Amino acid sequence: MRVEFENKGGRTSMSAESRRPSKEGKKYIYEIHFLRAFACLSVVGVHVSATNYGMTQETWTWFTYFLNQIGRFGTPIFAVISGFLLFYQVKRRGFALGRFLKTRLSKIIIPFLIWSLAYRYLLYYYDNQALGDYGAEVKKILLGDSFYHLYFVAIVVQFYLIFPFIQKLFRTQTLLLVFAFIALLISYNLYGFSPGIEGAIGEFLASKSFMPIWIFYFAFGGFLAYFWDEIVNFATKRPWQMLALALIVSAGAVVEYMVNGFVSNRRLSNLANIPLLCIATIGIYPLLARWNVIKKPLYLIGQYSMGIYLIHPMILYLFARHLPEHYWNANYVVFMFIAVMIIAVVFIRVLQFIPLSGFIIPVPKIKKTKSLHQTAEGVAEKKQSA
Repeated sequence: MRVEFENKGGRTSMSAESRRPSKEGKKYIYEIHFLRAFACLSVVGVHVSATNYGMTQETWTWFTYFLNQIGRFGTPIFAVISGFLLFYQVKRRGFALGRFLKTRLSKIIIPFLIWSLAYRYLLYYYDNQALGDYGAEVKKILLGDSFYHLYFVAIVVQFYLIFPFIQKLFRTQTLLLVFAFIALLISYNLYGFSPGIEGAIGEFLASKSFMPIWIFYFAFGGFLAYFWDEIVNFATKRPWQMLALALIVSAGAVVEYMVNGFVSNRRLSNLANIPLLCIATIGIYPLLARWNVIKKPLYLIGQYSMGIYLIHPMILYLFARHLPEHYWNANYVVFMFIAVMIIAVVFIRVLQFIPLSGFIIPVPKIKKTKSLHQTAEGVAEKKQSA
């Protein structure tokens, strides 16, 4: 995408031309899809290992504990991707409130409500959890408490509520840096936040569903969107260094949980870990994309990541209800993980043949184009060979 910058009082801003769709601007950003796949695999790993823990009389093995803790990067990375997609659309196409509300309603809010009801019925049917009064049930849905993973979708919806104002205030590279810094301070200071308020409001403010705790990750997604070309050019020229960086961050996470014990996805170290891992993963993309045996499955997982996120806890729940006890041996964890992924992917693929299935599980379309940095590399190669 061709972007022109004008210097206005020391600030860098996009020209009107850069906000219009262009031929290059329509190219698919495979690196973000790749990042989405890794986030999805991490989240599924956390929940597979946690289910195994619950089914083995709350017993960890070194491997299930490792899978559970190393996967705690997944949810914050999903927040980064959500922020990236929102800000990137504003950067490329501008912001239209009507279009924003329409797409968020159809792609996120309606699926969120449908799956909240589906999981509520699951608990009613299997666990005999009686329905509460209307207000209590609505509150449970709005807070993402219908099942253990839906809280994150509730967080994303909360960010949607303020995004029209955020994108209006922070529309330049300089202002995005300011927003990211402010968001970092907010997320840092809200760690372990105790509002000192009783009742439903106090519970919400102290819960993991309270969006401001996560706002730095959304802001960092905006940073990626506005500095995308610079970050991609830097990271993809250093794939082996980026791989080393990812391994160092991962090793640090292992040391952290071995020293401090169980860690959550909201720990302070993730405020540094997540930006480093996101940039590292972008840089590793050219290495992994060389092999179709790696590239194609990751593309598919990235494409189906929203659906996998929504459905995989239901698969695990039904496994826990119906699989014989001996299948919960730790030796079967890898096979359990693979089975969950395959069942989820097959379900989503079959569901796509049903009309209006996008309101149940939205699946983005991958355009048959090269990514931006691949195009640039191709041009450079042609110049060298000429």
